[in-house]
Amino acid sequence: MDKSDIHLSDLHRILFGSAPVVFLAETAFRTVITYVVLLVMVKGLGKRMSGQLTITELAITIMLGAIVAPPMETPERGLLQGALILFLILLYHQWLALANVRNARLEGVVQGRLSIFVKDGILQLEELRLTNIARAQLIAVLREKEIYNLGKVKRLYMEACGVFTVMEMKEARPGLSLLPAADGAIHSMQEHPDPELQACISCGNVVHIKKAEQAGCKLCANRQWDTAVL
Repeated sequence: MDKSDIHLSDLHRILFGSAPVVFLAETAFRTVITYVVLLVMVKGLGKRMSGQLTITELAITIMLGAIVAPPMETPERGLLQGALILFLILLYHQWLALANVRNARLEGVVQGRLSIFVKDGILQLEELRLTNIARAQLIAVLREKEIYNLGKVKRLYMEACGVFTVMEMKEARPGLSLLPAADGAIHSMQEHPDPELQACISCGNVVHIKKAEQAGCKLCANRQWDTAVL
């Protein structure tokens, strides 16, 4: 656009831009398509991508950042287009929130579901695989909560919003050490109640065996073991 075409008195250009008025209808259609595509993309990135925001809230946050800039910075864009998009997103979000309350299945699809990563001191490897969460990430979460033995964990949840919740056992039992094996000095400081109690380093399953290296874990078929700790 040539600078000679920019006039503060040109209200039609300021409100509607250089596009015809009918383009507002197309803008509404584009908004719905963009929102749905963005929602699918954010959901595909995983729950940890959203942190404490829900997937829909994160999608809206991203869209808001993209919406407000063009009407303010581009002479060809009208302010009404940006305002219409913002209003449509508000209406769509309110409708979706109401629909989630009324339909639990839709809520699970849109917001995601709770994941259980530890049950009674044993890692749920299949759930980790489905959610693309690394074991190292879970172990780091537990160490942050000053839990250094997997046997102390009754449940480890990842909420639909991506936040981890830990439920501890009432009484700790032998389990897989969560301290780094590479740091031998600190790793060896933990109490070993029985040298024949071995913990699978893959899933944390604890069994009583004399020759751990010759046996495979019944839960995950792993053949590497570490002495269980308290």
